[in-house]
Amino acid sequence: MAKRFEDRILEERKRLRVTTEVLSSRIKASPYGPKTKELLERWIECESNGEVGFALWSCPPVMERGSGAIVVDADGKEYIDLISGFSVNNVGLCNREVVETIKEQAGKLIQYFDLPTPPRIQLSEKLIEITPGDFPKKVIYSVTGSEIIEAAMKLARWYTGKPFILVPYGDYHGRTTGAQALTGKGGMWAYHYPIPPADTGIFYFPYAYCYRCPYDKEYPSCDLYCVKALEDLFESKEAPFRDPKADISNVAAVIIEPMQSSAGYIIPPTTYLSRLQELCDKYDILLVVDEIQAGMGRTGKMWACEHSKVAPDLMAIAKSIAGGLPLSILVGRKEIMDSWGPAAHLGTFAGNPLACAAANKVLEIMERDRLAEKAAEKGKYFLAGLSDLAEKHSIIGQVDGIGLYLSIEFVKDKKTKEPAGEEASFMMSQCIKEGLICEHSGYYYNRFNLIPSLVISREEIDRALKIFDGVFSKAERKFGIG
Repeated sequence: MAKRFEDRILEERKRLRVTTEVLSSRIKASPYGPKTKELLERWIECESNGEVGFALWSCPPVMERGSGAIVVDADGKEYIDLISGFSVNNVGLCNREVVETIKEQAGKLIQYFDLPTPPRIQLSEKLIEITPGDFPKKVIYSVTGSEIIEAAMKLARWYTGKPFILVPYGDYHGRTTGAQALTGKGGMWAYHYPIPPADTGIFYFPYAYCYRCPYDKEYPSCDLYCVKALEDLFESKEAPFRDPKADISNVAAVIIEPMQSSAGYIIPPTTYLSRLQELCDKYDILLVVDEIQAGMGRTGKMWACEHSKVAPDLMAIAKSIAGGLPLSILVGRKEIMDSWGPAAHLGTFAGNPLACAAANKVLEIMERDRLAEKAAEKGKYFLAGLSDLAEKHSIIGQVDGIGLYLSIEFVKDKKTKEPAGEEASFMMSQCIKEGLICEHSGYYYNRFNLIPSLVISREEIDRALKIFDGVFSKAERKFGIG
């Protein structure tokens, strides 16, 4: 028995592992120019094979510079950037105003521990003003999204005195050991064995992924059965969440992405989040909304939860807030934020003045240039073009989008919805070859996430649609679809 498990563990780890020789063969087969390939060979010799690039694509590019919604690799090849640094460069790559602000602040003060500075105080006041909820609020700073999610977990449990946190399958909330417990992805968890992510107080429930409903129902006739199924557990004495007879709750918080990003840019009905807030209010649970990727104007509103008219108790912000510099923030109800004492959460680089100054400029640009409104308009245009492609191509099962938060799901057959995972991998490689870069994701590796900068032009959208059209046709011919 022991030998069998030893063999299985070794075999599983072998499947997850990739050698430098294999990576080198991918580099040689890639469509990049000689300078990019030479840099990639140097990269794999000096950095761990656990880096993310070869997980996202067969072979990642080496980006040297960028402007607006265009990124350029080391050989000078341009790409339409439908990733924007994974929803970071919402105001455009190397926005000139942000760059000048960084230069100016760098001449004053770059870092001074986790202590107050003028740009930080200004940013705190602005975020309290523009985030959902007409109740008193305060903020906490950190550096990465994972860290600020861990702050939310810690604070929710401290404030409520309850152990359990509920989170949907498919959500992504980070890779640090605490946040990884909320990110229930099998391949990621495998790297934590033999000790799992250090949190046994996490429970999962299905997300409203209506194209592939886990309950085999149809929206809207289902009346959001996924929320009802969760609520039923709160009324059962055999579920760990609550004792209905004594009205004792064991749940501190529901932590949720308003739209599932890493899982495939999955957009639930607008009533989904509001129904979850009703559930939280009913059972005295904190609602924590992770706006790290969907927020900051991407969906056509400043915050994705605004589409559902939801004002969460705690809200996490990161990625695009500082125009490319690392900064993360938790905004929440004052009574929650003030429930613990000094040094309850800190970081050497948390809320540093350089990033805060950049964030103030980003918010100024977004408000002045009405980038959220423009994202809504451009998103409608982009989605209309994708819908036309869906009518034309049998390989497209679904397109969806709200603002510049867009996705495509690929299938072998529109009726059976059999996922086209291998085909999606092929199309991703072809897109890169044609000068377009986007994210390959999905529950079944069969979706593209389209995450352009909010300053993308209609001409650039048209170019992207033309590339997609050609790539989809090539895949249909190669795999005999349609």
